Amino acid sequence: METKLLEALREKNPRLPLYDVRDAAFAPYGRVLPLSDRETADLARRLDQVAIPQSGNVYFPSEEGLEGADALPSLRRRAFGMMPVQAGFCNGQGHCLNAMEYHRCSEVNFSTTGLVLLLALPETLRDGAMNSGDVVGFYLPPMTAVEVLPLVLHFAPCRVSDRGFNCLVVLEKDTNTPIDGVDTGADGEEKLLWMRNKWLTCHPDSPQAAEGAYVGITGENLVLSL
Repeated sequence: METKLLEALREKNPRLPLYDVRDAAFAPYGRVLPLSDRETADLARRLDQVAIPQSGNVYFPSEEGLEGADALPSLRRRAFGMMPVQAGFCNGQGHCLNAMEYHRCSEVNFSTTGLVLLLALPETLRDGAMNSGDVVGFYLPPMTAVEVLPLVLHFAPCRVSDRGFNCLVVLEKDTNTPIDGVDTGADGEEKLLWMRNKWLTCHPDSPQAAEGAYVGITGENLVLSL
């Protein structure tokens, strides 16, 4: 079933390279993290209790139920070297690129619905600018945990069905929380600093551009067609 889904997505999106996170192509971007059956079942139960909105996406950096998951201590050790972490979620109906961000720490994702991550390597970003043609899609199957490596460009996942998606998001503590003094007119990397440990560049047609984020993505604002 998963193979058929990925094949169908490739047929509908011929201009977007699409791989499975278990393919060797994922290695420069991240790695699959093993979970025990107990950890997987507990994490799935907790994530499925968080509703998927009927439209748009919702993101909460920290959610108490997810932070109590059995899997969190092992994920913290393997992906974050025992640094303090937060566990939240991004759920929704998203299907567009819109923007790309990076962190100076890894990010762990897990889903019960399956989803596509739109990723790009750090070297594709030059002084805040990149082309959407450098973006690659990776299918994250249900019940699979991955670590997205530090500095890898990413943003909200894309749904792979009309149901929408759910996605666990584990990051170092306080990442993606507000800061004072956002300055998109600053020199160098500072113009991308949008939140704590979050550097962001966006497409001119995106909601983020309308909110005042730095506009640096050229080319098509990619849409994942079903």
